[in-house]
Amino acid sequence: MISYTRRVQLTGGSTYILSLPSKWVKENKITKGSEITIEDDKGKLLISYGEDRKAENVKRINIDGKVNLEHFQRAITSLYISDFDTLIITSSQYIDQPLREAVKRFARLVMGIEIFEESSRSVVLQNVLDSASFPLSNAIRRMSLNVETMIEDVISGINESDEKLLDSVINRDDEVDRYQLYVYREVKSGKNENENSVFYLIFSRILERMADHAVNICKLWKMREDINQENKDSFVSFLKTALNMYRKASEAFYARKFDELNGIIERKPELINKKQEILTSIHEPAFSYTISSSSEEVLRIALYATDIAELAMDMILGNQEQFSLTS
Repeated sequence: MISYTRRVQLTGGSTYILSLPSKWVKENKITKGSEITIEDDKGKLLISYGEDRKAENVKRINIDGKVNLEHFQRAITSLYISDFDTLIITSSQYIDQPLREAVKRFARLVMGIEIFEESSRSVVLQNVLDSASFPLSNAIRRMSLNVETMIEDVISGINESDEKLLDSVINRDDEVDRYQLYVYREVKSGKNENENSVFYLIFSRILERMADHAVNICKLWKMREDINQENKDSFVSFLKTALNMYRKASEAFYARKFDELNGIIERKPELINKKQEILTSIHEPAFSYTISSSSEEVLRIALYATDIAELAMDMILGNQEQFSLTS
């Protein structure tokens, strides 16, 4: 083994560069723009070049007879999370239309998957999204913005008795699910080097549940235009409180604002009391189910905001060797 010694140089104030041995460059026919692979092996950097590429991750599903479409959907979703490059679905018989539609729904549900090839007895899916161009941090921010706008539109839909707007919120839940599956896949693949990947994964799960609660509220309030205005105002105020807490918790998560986190977390008793006040103020028993059930959904959203604050605290403190607390 030949050993080379090179001196590290600093350029641009923050970029460290190292020259490559000219003999090695010539032997490997490296030119401007060539891609070099650098691997970190427990403190040792291994530099390599060649036409070798990561083996394509090919998954296969063999179908024999009629399949349960729900079971099929779960299986291909799990394979998506396993980060396949190509998924080949084959059948000993003709693939029927319901199964083809299930494959198309799956391709619409997840990010970066396209139907590459299709025949009477096979369907080939390929991952066409380069995750390097869409990092985890971007996916989480898009996901959290979607959840925020969903809750905003729930408020507007209830205030304006706008059933179409409430339906729009329900339909947008699939978009949140798309982002969450993408985050699952990226974290599991290990390709993402972000030290906060596990926190993003937990955050994505919280966001997915918050979106579900927003959808549940829409379903409860559709066609309930005749609810007493006082009860409606009280409920909307509670939902606005939850939205405000979510915004503050998310901002603290992204901006690493530790000082604001305890104030959010300590509001849990206040939220529970607020829900109880709404329940005891119901004027029309006929609408008690809508108010009580949707108030529980709002409480869950608000409590998830406190979970985000706790998650932010874990992330912030976990990345610091020393921390000071003041009274």
